[in-house]
Amino acid sequence: MAQRRILFICDKNECTSFGRLTLNLVRAVAPEFEAHVLWLKTPKFFARGGSPVEGCVNHEVWAKSLYTGFFSFRGALRKTIGEVNPDLVFFIRPELGFLVPVAKGVLARVNPQGKAVMFVHDTFAETLYPHSPKFILLNRFYVRPTVCADAFVYNSNWTRGEAAAFFGPRMANAPGCVIGCPIDSELFSLPESPVTPEQREAFRRKYGIRNYQAMCLNVSLDEPRKNIDTYFEMARLRPDVAFVRVGKLSERLRGIVNEKRLMNVFHFNQFSAQELREFYRHADLMVYPSFLEGFGLPPIEAIACGTPAVGAAASAVKENLDGVCPLVDPPDDAEAYAKVLDRVLAHENVLDAQAAQALLERLSMSAFAARTCNFFKSLLA
Repeated sequence: MAQRRILFICDKNECTSFGRLTLNLVRAVAPEFEAHVLWLKTPKFFARGGSPVEGCVNHEVWAKSLYTGFFSFRGALRKTIGEVNPDLVFFIRPELGFLVPVAKGVLARVNPQGKAVMFVHDTFAETLYPHSPKFILLNRFYVRPTVCADAFVYNSNWTRGEAAAFFGPRMANAPGCVIGCPIDSELFSLPESPVTPEQREAFRRKYGIRNYQAMCLNVSLDEPRKNIDTYFEMARLRPDVAFVRVGKLSERLRGIVNEKRLMNVFHFNQFSAQELREFYRHADLMVYPSFLEGFGLPPIEAIACGTPAVGAAASAVKENLDGVCPLVDPPDDAEAYAKVLDRVLAHENVLDAQAAQALLERLSMSAFAARTCNFFKSLLA
């Protein structure tokens, strides 16, 4: 029997979260499916062109932006589906929903048993900016056709519920599965030996973080749902601790830091994955106060690296971390986060080791692959 084929559709490079997820999906299905990837390339996300990805057959098409690709990507998708004749066409995010009807139209002709599948990560673009012309147009023309897909996968049960409420019965009643997001255990893992206080201090000095007794870490975008203001208030409450944030320093955030005179806040726009791992390993506490998350990888990656975390008792963060580490309710209670930090600095173990191990096993690559392949095979049965 010929091996089944899957065509993944992705518009982000392999250094982005969506690009890395595409690579993980290729790895997940590789033993049982022939994987193809159509890279929808734009200068914004493929400035250097990008290298062919191993483990799959690579296809690509270029456009000046996703907006011009609204027209030009359609023909390329039709051609690629015609050449590959896939059993499944998998879209990495709902912003590519405008291509779902195109895929279904070609599949009806070349492979009537074929299915179009959409990965739904959250509904933030659809619900958080109701007065933004950009997002109104994005939702109407790009996202809304997502409901035409034959099946859906989700990163969390929380996302699945939110998506059903927003998109309605057509999505809620369609075949679906929560497959989660895998942790790259080859990268995010425990160090060979426990990090000593002296090594933590030396690491901080290496990055210009001097004369602080400890270091907290936050990885986030500057969006209201990320609740960065509470992280900064926590920094104000504990001035003898360094508070590192990985993410772009916007003018809004700069203003907060200056107004509160937060000399203990340090910003880094971006790191390589290896550098981020070392920050995870050398931090004393990962702080993740987001009001809304479709999944919330950073605190789980930190836990995989041996660092305790504290998060908000909300959305998918609560779903993943409840019983694993301290969660704060309400999520903007800066003093509550600070008290968790105090417990960590007093050498209290705030992680439930057994629950943390169960979480990491559930999010392992092998478990992710099994969930994904089982669902795909059920669609084609």
